[in-house]
Amino acid sequence: MNVYALRDIKPKISPDVVFIADDVIILGDVEIEEGCTIFPGVVIEGLGTSVKICKFTNIQSGTMIHGLHDSGTIIGNYNTIGHNCVIHGCTLKDFVTIGIGSIIMGKTTIGRGSLVGAGSLITERNNFPEMSLIMGHPAKLIKKLDEKAVDDAKRTAELYYEHGLEFKKDLKKIG
Repeated sequence: MNVYALRDIKPKISPDVVFIADDVIILGDVEIEEGCTIFPGVVIEGLGTSVKICKFTNIQSGTMIHGLHDSGTIIGNYNTIGHNCVIHGCTLKDFVTIGIGSIIMGKTTIGRGSLVGAGSLITERNNFPEMSLIMGHPAKLIKKLDEKAVDDAKRTAELYYEHGLEFKKDLKKIG
C-alpha cells in the first residue's frame, strides 16, 4: 500500500486491518478500523476533509473514496462497497451494500441496512431511511427491505473478512 501524509495529517490504519492490497493509495486524513479489507486499485483521499472506514468493511477493486470540501465521508461497520464505485463526501450507515459501479455524491446519507443497486447514481443531498432498496440513474427509493438485508450485509462483509485473512496468509506475488 502507498500511504501519504498531507503536511502533519497522517492516515490512521488499525494494526488489525485484515488486508490492504499493495497498490492501494491512502492520502491524508483517513482512518481505517479493524477487520477491513481493501482490494487492488482503491484510492482513499482525505484531502481537506476526513474519511473514516469503520469495522469489518470491505472496499472492492477500483473504488475511489474521498470527501467534499465541507463534508467528510463516513463508511459504517460491516459495509460492502462494490467494484469501481465513487463514494464522495457522504455517510453510509452500518450494514450498507453499494452495488458495482455506483456513485454516491456529497452530503448524502444512506440508512442502516440499505442496498444500492449496481450502477446507481445518488445525486447530492439525498437522504435515504434505513432498510431502503435504492436504484436508478438518478437513484430513488424502490421499496423498504426487511431485517434480512442486515443479515445478508453482515454475512457478505464477514465473507470478505475471511477472504482477507486468506490473502494475508497465502497470497504470494509471483511476478
